[in-house]
Amino acid sequence: MVNKKHYVRLKEGVEAWNNWRDKNLNINLDLIGAYLIGAYLSEANLSNANLNGADLSQANLSQANLTLAYLIGANLSQANLGGANLRVADLTQANLGGANLTQADLIGANLSGANLSQANLHGANLSEADLSQADLNGANLSQANLSGLDLSGLDLSGLDLSGANLRQANLHGANLTQANLRGANLTGAILTEANLTKADLSQTDLSGANLSRLDLSEANLSGANLSRLDLSGLDLSGADISEANLSKTQALGTNFTNAKFTGACLEDWNINSATKLDNIDCQYVYLKNDNQERRPSSGEFAPGEFTKLFQKALNTIDLIFRNGVDWEAFAYSFRKIQVENADEELAIQSIENKGDGVVVIRVNVSASVDKPKIHSDFLQGYEFAHKVLEERYKAEISSKDLQIIHYGEQVQRQQENINNLFYLLNQQQTVQKAMAQNSGKVSNNNFYNPQFGGAFIDAQAVNAQEIHGNITNYTSDQKQNLAEAAAEIQKLLKQLEETNPTATEAEKVAYVNDETTPSFKRRVVGAFQAGGETAIDEFILENKYLKVAKAVIKAWLQPGS
Repeated sequence: MVNKKHYVRLKEGVEAWNNWRDKNLNINLDLIGAYLIGAYLSEANLSNANLNGADLSQANLSQANLTLAYLIGANLSQANLGGANLRVADLTQANLGGANLTQADLIGANLSGANLSQANLHGANLSEADLSQADLNGANLSQANLSGLDLSGLDLSGLDLSGANLRQANLHGANLTQANLRGANLTGAILTEANLTKADLSQTDLSGANLSRLDLSEANLSGANLSRLDLSGLDLSGADISEANLSKTQALGTNFTNAKFTGACLEDWNINSATKLDNIDCQYVYLKNDNQERRPSSGEFAPGEFTKLFQKALNTIDLIFRNGVDWEAFAYSFRKIQVENADEELAIQSIENKGDGVVVIRVNVSASVDKPKIHSDFLQGYEFAHKVLEERYKAEISSKDLQIIHYGEQVQRQQENINNLFYLLNQQQTVQKAMAQNSGKVSNNNFYNPQFGGAFIDAQAVNAQEIHGNITNYTSDQKQNLAEAAAEIQKLLKQLEETNPTATEAEKVAYVNDETTPSFKRRVVGAFQAGGETAIDEFILENKYLKVAKAVIKAWLQPGS
């Protein structure tokens, strides 16, 4: 064993050699097979030195310059190489077991077949290094730079790779079971056929990574960036995906059985009927990035609700209209599709107004239906019907204008007559009151009514009950028609409320209009006109439907309805 005095002399000797070498023929320091156990060579300049087979175990080489040094088969076990410069050094078959290589510069170094077991490589820069067949058992690679390295087939199980830079690294077939990859950068990395069972991938960035034929069962992916990845067909059973970003992720046929989803972002992710969502552990998710569009909006999912929500979404087709909906064209095309696909279950699930003229109609379909074909066929039928109807509207518009003017005049005359009758009622009540108070002063019960062209009305012959009866009374048939109308309209509105609880008034009116026959509408309109606007009031049992019911009937009063 060399003592401290010899350490100093050795270092001085190396420095003297370097000075001589620099002044002469740039000859490399030859220390082949040198016995340097525990040598003190901190900050020594050993660049280009030949240390093949040298024994440097437990030596202090911290901050030393070993660029281009030859250390083939050298023994550096337990050596201190913290912060050392080992760029392009040849460490083939070298023994670095238990060595301290924290913050060491190993760019381009040849470490093929080297023993790095239990070595501390925290923060070391290994980019472009050769680690083929290296033994990394128990090594600490936290925050190390391993970008672009070929680590395919290596046993990295249980290693600490937290915060490591593995960008575009090749980890094909690598064994990463129970490895700590928390916060690691794996963007663009190749992870095909790697084993990541029970690995900690929390907070990792996997965007652009190749994960095909990968086993991620029980992996910890909480908070990981999985956006735009193709996870189709992978096994993520029992995986922790809580707070992970799965926006625009492909998950066709992926097995998520028993996975944890709380707080995950599922914006525009793509799943299908083969995606397994059994026994999902989830309290809430987000449908937009940056924790937007929480589902449920408040509270938490009950057991099984997450699965029901997304499995239900699998069996729907979204029909998007960007300039409003031509309801006649819609009805034509939808009924045509129903007839052509009589064996399938096609039904409207919801109608949602997104604003700016955008309307989304969601249609329930069976799991076996060809969704793209149904969608395409519907749009073709809708466009055809819309064009035909548009031409018809243009042809009818001039005559409709005339009808509207005529109808407006009729409505105005009817309103004037109603106003006159109410005026007459008020006048009669005034006269009767005056007669009761001044029976001696009033000798004639007739009064002049200028509203009726100067005619005299006999107040005794016309009483308030008779006048009111003329306004609101209707026959038993008309009363029955109104009762049936109220019941039918109320029933249809309740049905719509179940399928589309957020429907607007216009959507409700359109729905009732589509579901009733022309003859039914004519009977209701006749009874309504005879009874007046308030005639329907007594038959609507729930006030929340009254306004819409009146709007429906008024729409039927329009010419051409």
